[in-house]
Amino acid sequence: MTATDLVMRPLGGARVLVAAGAPDDSASLTAVLRLNGFDAREAHSADAVISSVAEIRPSVLVTDLDLTDGDGCEFVSRVRRLPKAPAVVVVTGHTAGSIRRAALAAGAAAFLLKPADPIELALVVERLSGGRD
Repeated sequence: MTATDLVMRPLGGARVLVAAGAPDDSASLTAVLRLNGFDAREAHSADAVISSVAEIRPSVLVTDLDLTDGDGCEFVSRVRRLPKAPAVVVVTGHTAGSIRRAALAAGAAAFLLKPADPIELALVVERLSGGRD
């Protein structure tokens, strides 16, 4: 499957929340998800994510571990403890195996390295969202 295949055959309209420490990262991840039919929205801090999860009820949260106002793995754990918590996909530049293990232990359902492959990201989000909200 290619990126063109995904754009030509959108995956689904599930709500996805995207959070990254760098606005450019957040914008590019959001754009990839929107191109593939997801209702992707952005939050730019850990606190904004927490309030957005309660407000918009996303199926999936795509997040970097380097948010400006939170410890990455503790943040993942905090999100997963919320009522009706979304599945969490970590997209990060941290390559250490210990970081990957810590993120998964904190509750992340998937761990992708930057730059995340757009096809892989879309397919992981589709799988975790169950298709549509």
